[in-house]
Amino acid sequence: MTLKKKYHNWGEGKVSYIEWGEDKSMPGLQFCHATGFNSLTYKKLLEPLADIFHIRAEDARGHGFTETIADPEAMFDWKVYRDDLIQSVESFVKSKGERIILGGHSMGGASVMQVAAARPDLVAGIILVEPVLISNMNLKILEIAKKFPITKSIPFIKERTSMSDKTLKRRDEFPSREMMIKSYTGRGAFATWKDGFLEDYIDGGTKKINGKIKLTCDPKWEAATFGSWKHNAMNSIKNITCPITLLQGETGSTTRNIGVKRLKNKNSLDEFKVIKKSSHFLPMEFPKIIQEEIIKINLRIKSFS
Repeated sequence: MTLKKKYHNWGEGKVSYIEWGEDKSMPGLQFCHATGFNSLTYKKLLEPLADIFHIRAEDARGHGFTETIADPEAMFDWKVYRDDLIQSVESFVKSKGERIILGGHSMGGASVMQVAAARPDLVAGIILVEPVLISNMNLKILEIAKKFPITKSIPFIKERTSMSDKTLKRRDEFPSREMMIKSYTGRGAFATWKDGFLEDYIDGGTKKINGKIKLTCDPKWEAATFGSWKHNAMNSIKNITCPITLLQGETGSTTRNIGVKRLKNKNSLDEFKVIKKSSHFLPMEFPKIIQEEIIKINLRIKSFS
């Protein structure tokens, strides 16, 4: 099945997405990316499923090739991602004539949870891969740090705001695509990625400007997303009624234990796995495991219908 690059436009600017297939008889699957990434990053995860699913993956606000307003000074609540995703899923469901499966990684997983809770009429089941689930105490710390930057020197606050601060220092412009690949390969977040994922990330999240290659996700917007304190997907858990699969990395997980416990208390949590030798970047490390779980949840949904 051939990948197609498309756009929505609901009046605020272009919303970029990729799609495999248009067969209404195939179950719909939409996958949501992590902060700072883009839809094309997950091409090697999603493309092998295109013979089974009608697939869409969208560039979130401020990411990839989406052109809607992304003002870092106004970013303090991930609900903007939830609301954007609802609009996108509504469109997909309307074209399919039935609810779809939603999957998401990291921030994408948190957004998926909030959509499933707010609009159960749109969602048949959810695949959560390392969703960001943060305790209320840590969210309060992020709020204090954003309102009073001087507090970032306090060790326990500095620890919780380091991701945002590191992002602001990241280089976002290179002389060429090849130099960007060389700079990223085997380093930092990209150290454990399987072949091809990094190249897709770069192709889906850069533009050539004045002869140089530049990231389309502004580090200020990415940092503001990391530093937001009103995105608590944890509170949505009680309102999720569809089947749930939760996949967690063994090290460096952003899915805190309190979130796992709350999800385990849900009757709809059908599958929970901690993937050995994996990290927060589970989709890029073990794509086949996630593919298998997507197929499994679709079969479970079918058995209930």
